[in-house]
Amino acid sequence: MIRAISRSRPAARLLLCRTKSYALQAPLLISARLSHTHHKQHRPHHHKPSHSNEQNHITKLKFERLISEYAAKPQEPINLENLLKFGPYPIPDDVLLKNAGSVLKAIAIRLAHRLETLRNLPYLIVLNPNISQIYTIYYNSFTIISQTAPPTTREENDKIVEILKRLVHTHSDTIPVLARGFHEAAEYISPAESSKIIDSHLRARIGTRLLAEHHIALTDPIDPERYIGAVEKACTPGVILKHAAEFVGAICDMRFGIVPTVKIEQGEDIQLPYVPVHIEYIFTELLKNSFRASIEHSLKTKTPLEPVWATIVRTSTGVIIRIRDRGGGIAPELEKHVFGYSFTTFNNETTDNDQDTAGFSTLNTPPGAGNTLAGMGYGLPLSRAYAEFFGGKLQVQTYYGWGTDVYVTLKSPPQ
Repeated sequence: MIRAISRSRPAARLLLCRTKSYALQAPLLISARLSHTHHKQHRPHHHKPSHSNEQNHITKLKFERLISEYAAKPQEPINLENLLKFGPYPIPDDVLLKNAGSVLKAIAIRLAHRLETLRNLPYLIVLNPNISQIYTIYYNSFTIISQTAPPTTREENDKIVEILKRLVHTHSDTIPVLARGFHEAAEYISPAESSKIIDSHLRARIGTRLLAEHHIALTDPIDPERYIGAVEKACTPGVILKHAAEFVGAICDMRFGIVPTVKIEQGEDIQLPYVPVHIEYIFTELLKNSFRASIEHSLKTKTPLEPVWATIVRTSTGVIIRIRDRGGGIAPELEKHVFGYSFTTFNNETTDNDQDTAGFSTLNTPPGAGNTLAGMGYGLPLSRAYAEFFGGKLQVQTYYGWGTDVYVTLKSPPQ
């Protein structure tokens, strides 16, 4: 049930100005309701609905019930031990086919939970074209996944792999679109509630993507000697940190003309079983903050550019990585907000629409794509979500006037 909220004058103007746009992009659920109401009010009594319209209505009702059924089921947690149990290659057909069925069910449940959350948003928020677009993407994906039968042959599994690849591609840009939607609808929802919804969406998205990519990689191995599905058996954080430094350094060079160096004090060769793209994302976001802070502090104080230091230490349950910069730290009044969605220390004075869009796009830009250094403030909370996904954590200690230490704890089963 969609909650109604009072329509203020700005809200009324919003509806009047964008009725046509919203009608084209509104979620399928709302579109169906509005369409049903329209025909009920304006259809002549002698006119009978066509058989195809009746079938469409029945189909929509069927999927509405199916969404509710799947949303009532719990989302099973994902852990590295379960991801690693498939090795070594080659994977027996019966094991691969069974996993495909489990992945389809798990993804359908996760999609249904997201749809249920979006359906419970206030009416005017759901009408926002960006949030509407996200709803439609999830609805279409749920329709496909929930109607795909578990495979019984390798050929059927290959077809499911193609479906999963399309799923990953379709959902690759949902974060900036959702962020833009909540930014535009900020008048109608509290920051705490929008942050809660965004956080749950992002964490669910990490799991959905990992489930899909892991099965894809089990079917078509990345490197059978080094990987089991999406998990690298001997992942080296020090190597990933260097690659992230090169990527962020290129951005700094274009933006500022200078680049800080990254020095690894110890632990450069430490390895652990992990999903490397998760570490890559965390390091990239943290180095964006450290590099920019170091450069701007150096320019402001007219002092030499300090390096960014990294320390990697093995623990009984994984590793701890500390990234330290001398970028002047975070002001005390801002420190408590660093993990809030949409918080950013980046002062963007550009009002050009293209620049604004570029800011949103950085929320989802992987290393190697894009050149924007600062976005809309999702870097730290997203990095924390990735760190916590397998039971780790991300902590910030800042010393205003000096610099900031970030501690990333990654948990992993023994090698």
